[in-house]
Amino acid sequence: MQKKLLLLLSLGWIFNYAHRMAIPPLIPIIKEELVITNAQAGLLMTSLLLPYALIQVPAGYFGDKFGRKKLVVISILGYSLASSLVIFTRKYWHLIGIRALYGVFAGLYYAPATALISQIYRKRKGSALGVFMVGPPIGSAIAPAVVVPIALALEWRYSFLILSLMSLTVGIALMLAIKGEVKQIERPKFTVPKKVLGLSIMNFIVLAAFFGMLTFLPDFFVNKGRSVEEASFYFSLLSIVGIFGSIAGGGIYDKIGKTSLLFVLVFNALLSFLLVKTAYPLLVLLLGLFFYSVGPIVTAYTSEHASEENLGTVMGFVNMMGFFGATAGPYFIGLLIDRVGYEAAFYSISGMYLLSLLILVQEQKSENKKKG
Repeated sequence: MQKKLLLLLSLGWIFNYAHRMAIPPLIPIIKEELVITNAQAGLLMTSLLLPYALIQVPAGYFGDKFGRKKLVVISILGYSLASSLVIFTRKYWHLIGIRALYGVFAGLYYAPATALISQIYRKRKGSALGVFMVGPPIGSAIAPAVVVPIALALEWRYSFLILSLMSLTVGIALMLAIKGEVKQIERPKFTVPKKVLGLSIMNFIVLAAFFGMLTFLPDFFVNKGRSVEEASFYFSLLSIVGIFGSIAGGGIYDKIGKTSLLFVLVFNALLSFLLVKTAYPLLVLLLGLFFYSVGPIVTAYTSEHASEENLGTVMGFVNMMGFFGATAGPYFIGLLIDRVGYEAAFYSISGMYLLSLLILVQEQKSENKKKG
């Protein structure tokens, strides 16, 4: 039952990302049709990430209170149906509104799913979360493979309809294959300890950098003279390599703990700097390994700061803070691109990783002093 549940939860997370990351490879096409700026294109990510962030803490608590598996199923069915509505959009603000609705349902997923996995796997949670967190790289990788051919052959709006039909099957499978709740929490608590504040601020900056990079990476390569198809290939390549990065990141956390987070932040800062400096496409191979390893490590590390009674709430809070950063990141990077160009804008991503590293070091020093 554990393996079946982990598989279905991972598939739901894959499509959660595939829907949200369907926008970046389509940005060149959408900008041309709707006649919008880079900042407005960035808002297509921000519009879903803001409600996504706001729903995180309630999702964690309600998962603890009413059933984590139940809430996950509602999330999959809801985000699939919401995303399918893109087929009816004709104006920019229509698209913004539907992406926001998608963000609400998508936001119900992470906290109950990760709390459930942490609860079931306990000492092996890093490795299990490493498998679960292949969702972002696989979802980001299949998004261009699905949406770009459909956009070029038919029209970009149909891409979201096809993705919705695919993800609906996962929600139905989870509902039918896993009967009832795995474990109900008797007395859930709506509490967040002060010790997660530094971690939450760090996660804010990390996800601002992460989504800023993902949103404009295809457009960055197009600006450097690559075709839309070639830029989408590099975007997919980053994500495909990220699958191995995610699995490795979770396994490394089980072995060396929080030190693994310091390690990957250093390499993300360095490799993102080199990518912008050289625009060398094969650097995405190395970047992908470290770029996607952050997710399972942060998730496993966060679970160490909670009890069984408030696990969902704490997971939701740290992720909420992260996605406030993710909300701001695409718009901030898009605004910088409009004002100072791609290179200067992308250098700021490397700076964000360095800043998050400094915050984490300070947070860990404070923890060590309290223990001492």
